[in-house]
Amino acid sequence: MRRTLMILILALPLTAGADPLFMKDSLNGREFFDPWGVGVDVFTMKQDYQLNKLEFDLPGVAPIDPDDVDVTNEINHIDVKLDVWLTPFLNVFGLIGHMSADTNVDLGGVALPGLPITLGTLPVDYDGTVYGGGVNLLYATERWFVAWNNTWTDADISGDFDSSVTSFISQPRIGLIRGSWMGYVGGMYLDTEETHKGNLDLGIPGLGAIPFSVELDNMDEWNYAVGVAYVFSPKAHLSLEIGFGDRDHTLFNYTYRF
Repeated sequence: MRRTLMILILALPLTAGADPLFMKDSLNGREFFDPWGVGVDVFTMKQDYQLNKLEFDLPGVAPIDPDDVDVTNEINHIDVKLDVWLTPFLNVFGLIGHMSADTNVDLGGVALPGLPITLGTLPVDYDGTVYGGGVNLLYATERWFVAWNNTWTDADISGDFDSSVTSFISQPRIGLIRGSWMGYVGGMYLDTEETHKGNLDLGIPGLGAIPFSVELDNMDEWNYAVGVAYVFSPKAHLSLEIGFGDRDHTLFNYTYRF
């Protein structure tokens, strides 16, 4: 599978001084933060999906109206990320990790012709390796900052079906700096494409395995986010972000710089 949302990644930098200054011409000779960083991200997300296409090779079943089908998705993701600051305002990174997800397609509104039963719920559970990369743009003074993080991911998925999950995530943020603490508000834009195809056994006598294919996308593109970060030393920091609105997510990050 190649689409994941997966995945969301937070990359707030560390400076070598107590008062972070992100633009090189504002450093006034002070030492800048170490360019390389290695971090760990733990990400969870729960959201509604929209059904773009659902096909069953089942004689007598009329085309399914996507509006009659409810789809939910839950993701758990962990990754290791390596990043480097090419300039004081431009960071690039790559990541590799593991994700697991549960997508449930509720077909309760789809009836079989001539039978007093419905197709029930189509569960699609999968896990696999996630690959990705992105860029982080940042500007700040001693008291505030703005950041714009963009991440692209793909996934090598194993499961019961032939699946693909890819995603693009964009995260604008604006926040305050108070000593070793940073707090921010922002949002998360998510564009996920998920497809599955294979043979499904509905457990109905006489039907056997039914070939199917389904194409899904996230229902809502945006949700809100609030976060806090703490600088332990010039080389280590952690952060926690919570997303809410039409989609819920949590993101924990720990980064060490060298």
